[in-house]
Formats: sequence, C-alpha cells, structure tokens
Amino acid sequence: MTNIRHLLCLMAISSALLPLGARAEEQIRIAGDPCTIPLAMKLGEAFEKKTGVKVVYEQGSCRSGVSSVIDGHADIGVSTFNFSQGQLHNSLLRRIIGKAPIVMVVNISNPVDNLTKSQLRDILLGKIRNWSQLGGKDIHVKNVMLPPCVVETMTHQTDTHGGGANLSKMALTGNPMTNTNLLVAENEGAIGMQLYGYDDDSVKVLQVDGVLPDAENLTGSYGYYEDYNIITGANPSTQVKEFIEFTESEEGRGIIVAMKHIPEDNVRIH
Repeated sequence: MTNIRHLLCLMAISSALLPLGARAEEQIRIAGDPCTIPLAMKLGEAFEKKTGVKVVYEQGSCRSGVSSVIDGHADIGVSTFNFSQGQLHNSLLRRIIGKAPIVMVVNISNPVDNLTKSQLRDILLGKIRNWSQLGGKDIHVKNVMLPPCVVETMTHQTDTHGGGANLSKMALTGNPMTNTNLLVAENEGAIGMQLYGYDDDSVKVLQVDGVLPDAENLTGSYGYYEDYNIITGANPSTQVKEFIEFTESEEGRGIIVAMKHIPEDNVRIH
C-alpha cells in the first residue's frame, strides 16, 4: 500500500510539472501559404511550449488554409487576404488577429528611397518603365510579382486591374516570399511587393508618400495591407480556442509585432 501511495504521489507531482493542458494526444493542425506559415509557426512554437499541445503545419498555395479547413485536413487555416462579405463559406468562422503591411522592395543599389502612390500605380500599370523617370539610374523597371495573395490585394488597393500587361515581370518557382527578395537582390532594376517583416538585408524597403507602414497610418494614408486571418470550422475544439486566445495575449501580440505585423486592436481605423 505504501508503494502504491508513493507512486500516486509521484504521478501527481509529474502532472503538476507539465504545462497547463498538456496531453500527448492533443494536436492542432494549421494549414496556410508562404505568406502566413512563418508567423503561424512562431505563434505555434510559443503556444506548444506554453501548453504542451503539439502544433503541426502544412504549407500550400494561396488560401489553401481555407480549403484545408473545409476539407477537414486542418483545424486552423491561416490566410493573409481581405475577405469581403460572402467570400468565405458560411460554415467557417474567421478571426482577424492582425494586419500584414505590404511594402515595396528594391535593389539596395537603387538610389530611389520613396514613391508617391501615383508613381507606384504608374509602375504597376507600365506607364513608368525606367528608374530615371523617378530620379534614379537609367535602368529599366523590372516588376517582381511573386506572392499571389499580395499581388491580388495590391491590384485592388492600387486600382490597377488588368494593367501592366507590357511591364517586364520576373518570377521563380518555389517560395514566393524568399524568391521576391532573391530576384530583387539580383536585379538592379527590380521592384517587388513583399509583406513587411519578410524583407531582409539584401533588399531596400521604399517609403510610400514619405512613410513606412505603422499602426497609425496603415489603414489610412499608407493603405497597403492584408488581414491576417485565422479560419476555423463552426465548432472549434478547446485547444483551438486556446490557441486563438494565445494569439491575442500579450505574448502572442509580441510575436506578431516582432514579425512587423500589427495586432488588430492596435490599428487605428480610418
């Protein structure tokens, strides 16, 4: 009897040392695209460390996370896209945890530091074809349009639908986020559209109308961004609800900020 009591005591102590809610069978499956998985992984790793709930990831094409939830292949779909009313299946729940600013990146040797919105629109429409038109070098503008979700959003936010048919465009197969940086770094005349925080030291981020995106100007004077959406089924599990709550906690918000995204309630709505 003494040995049994001793064993039960050890089991109780061991359970107390486990992260809150940790059970080996608990698992969250997150699906998304290259625009969303990096932040999801940062959040998931911190959540797993805090709770013991294992988080696994599946990367696919743009908005693949949404279809994965509908098909039952994922518990959470993550997507950077500004969904309008009726674009999501009515069986899905959506939570916006932050906004992902879109920035323009150029080669570090490019002397241009700022574009007006009008100049950016003219680049995307193919009306501006040489950097000398913007005070830069006599080099042809080469448009890097790689991240599909970003391109789709920017055509709406710059009102350039169907434009730029004659503009030189470059693309590589593979991860569109890292390849945007790669192509811009290797081509002096290149300009690419990238999520803020996914740029690196190999490229230069341009100001637009004299500013970089922040919580104050993102939805107003700057204006180029995507929602960071968490998509679930109509009845998410307890651990999925806990994950969403974690993303909105002080720790979760800190991770979002570290990725240069802006937590949703930090955004000043204009």
